[in-house]
Amino acid sequence: MRTSLRAKLVRTMIATLIVVSTATLLVVAGMGYFTSRKTLKTIEEHLRASIEHKGSGLVVNQALGLRDLVMDNAFGDVARLVERTLEKDEQLVYGLFLDEEQKAWGFATRQGSAKGSDDWKQLAIDVKAKRKPGVQVSYRRALGQNVFEFSIPVVDDKGTPLGTLAYGLSDRPLQKALSEARADSRRALLLTVGLLLLLGTVTIVMGALRSQQSAARITRPVTDLTQAANALAAGHRDTRVNITSGDELEMLGGAFNNMVAELKDSYERLEHMNRTLEIKVQERTRALADRNRDMRLVLDNVNQGFLTVSTSGLLAQERSAIVDRWFGSYQGETKFVDYIAKADAMYAASFGMGYEALIEDFLPRELCIEQMPARLRQGGREFRCSYFAILKGDQFDGLLIVINDVTVELLHARQEAERKEILAMFEALTRDRTGFLSFIDEATDLFRQLHGADLPVQQWILHTLKGNAALMGFTIVSNLCHQAEDNLADRSTPLPAEALAPLEQRWATLNEALKSFLGDKGRNVLELSTKEVEKLEEEIRAGAPTSHILDRLASWWLESSEMPLKRLSRYAVALAGRLGKGEIEVEIQPHGVRLAPKAWAGFWTDLVHVVRNAVDHGLETPSEREQAGKSGRPRLRFSTAVSNRRLVVEIEDWGRGVNWDAVRAAAVRMGLPSTTEDDLLSAMFASGLSTKKDVTAVSGRGIGLSAIRQQVDDLGGQIAVTTQASQGTCFRFIFPLPEVGPRFGVESVEAAA
Repeated sequence: MRTSLRAKLVRTMIATLIVVSTATLLVVAGMGYFTSRKTLKTIEEHLRASIEHKGSGLVVNQALGLRDLVMDNAFGDVARLVERTLEKDEQLVYGLFLDEEQKAWGFATRQGSAKGSDDWKQLAIDVKAKRKPGVQVSYRRALGQNVFEFSIPVVDDKGTPLGTLAYGLSDRPLQKALSEARADSRRALLLTVGLLLLLGTVTIVMGALRSQQSAARITRPVTDLTQAANALAAGHRDTRVNITSGDELEMLGGAFNNMVAELKDSYERLEHMNRTLEIKVQERTRALADRNRDMRLVLDNVNQGFLTVSTSGLLAQERSAIVDRWFGSYQGETKFVDYIAKADAMYAASFGMGYEALIEDFLPRELCIEQMPARLRQGGREFRCSYFAILKGDQFDGLLIVINDVTVELLHARQEAERKEILAMFEALTRDRTGFLSFIDEATDLFRQLHGADLPVQQWILHTLKGNAALMGFTIVSNLCHQAEDNLADRSTPLPAEALAPLEQRWATLNEALKSFLGDKGRNVLELSTKEVEKLEEEIRAGAPTSHILDRLASWWLESSEMPLKRLSRYAVALAGRLGKGEIEVEIQPHGVRLAPKAWAGFWTDLVHVVRNAVDHGLETPSEREQAGKSGRPRLRFSTAVSNRRLVVEIEDWGRGVNWDAVRAAAVRMGLPSTTEDDLLSAMFASGLSTKKDVTAVSGRGIGLSAIRQQVDDLGGQIAVTTQASQGTCFRFIFPLPEVGPRFGVESVEAAA
């Protein structure tokens, strides 16, 4: 024992007395100090108020007396008045009266009257500031001492200024009074502190003596209890204590005696429990073995893979049996990344990076789990992986991985998508036979150009095929084109043949299905409405010229522009719904124009890029339209017309309008001219220019508009763009017609006339 309890009690009591005495001394001294400060401040305020009252009264009274003297030009009387005032009041340091021309009529100081006319300037008085009405008081330094300066303008009966009167009162009486008050306060404070020190010392001495006696009364029973406890520990169970202190210690002694009395019974009960403990352990062990056997039975028969990964990346030995059948067995300390890399190295690498981010606990745990790889592939089979955090309290303690074999499920989904694509092909053929077959021919020609094409041409072909495949409902082809575009974006050379093989195989399958359906003569079919036949019959009966009848018959081999416009309309409606633009209105104005399908197939194929641009970039979402104050549904207009031997095709939207600032910024990034409107129009149709930051399945690659520009150039046409902010944009394509005849349709000119 290093220190006795009695010594601790005494030290504690003395320390407490010292702390209390010191705190009392500090509090009283502090209160005395602040009280004296407050008293000194009050005295100073009273003295200052007295000085200000005295000075203000002096200048006010003398200003009244000086008014008549100044008006009478009594220079001598003014000077004598100032000098006598200084002689009668020893507190005054100087007196001064200046007329409006800053001439001193009277100037005197405590050292004597002025010698020269400009001696008063040594006071450095701001004369302009003293001309304000009323008494002005300032505290400043003058003639080597601090003074209270009182000044007042002297005016006549009409308020006309006559001059300025100023007196300076010394602050020495004030400082003397404050000094005496401070000395008295200091003496009182020292006396108080001395008395408190004496009282504190006496209190500490008496407290120390008293604590010695109290500590002895407290520690004696504690010593008896300690000795009894030691005896009990040595095996003397009959040990008792006799404490008669009349306080809690006496109660503690009684409790100790009761404890000793009951200890024997406790020992007996403990021995009985020890005898039965072994039996209970055996029963619990059997129950745990049964539970483990049931769990093993579940894991051996479930068709899902269950794996547990620790924070160090090690696999637990407990797992479902199907995991071993899928990926092989493992024993001992095995890392999940090394184990699964044998099946899918790419999955293992992705999992390793994701799990490392999860362990670092820097990003939200849910986000890290969401970004873990979801697909695992091995030998033609595909698995879907789900992840669940294992927590110990709030701390991450491991990861449960649930693996499902989705090979059959994905196969069924793929087969369903292929079935829908075949169905979409037949629906498109039934709805618009000529246009659909033109699309098939044009797309097949584009597929032939893929091989051997350079990088920009491959980008254009894939982008065009993607848009038109989506237009026809060929979802698989469109998705494969998008995947090929993504692969092409990371390359500086064209895609090799093996990378394009899945896309070409799918297109070949669709062509085979179409060929099987149409047969050898499937393309030699002319679609006519009964109205067109009846109209020809009426013209023949009416004696129409043979040339007119031949032109009418030749026009039947042409395609009405209404059909491709309707295809574009359906695509626009579907795309708007997919992009969250809501229901839209599409107005179609074909004006009876008929065109040769093969000659114009490429143009209609690439025009889908303009429609996509109008929906994605032009039309606003419902919330954006509401903020812009636009009512009704978004609108699009598709039009064809022939006028003055020119074919005009228009795609117009009532949306945001072209953001020329964004076009200019993108042109600058690409090093394209961007000064004039023609520069911006050319840049908008440049290959690779896009105003979107992110690439999506719809836009962002900057290929579509450059494709339509190339197509228009090949047909000898021109492009005009009319746009207005928040009002919309109109793309106008103008083509010269060399003649009116079967290629374009006779009735197109009549309709446009």
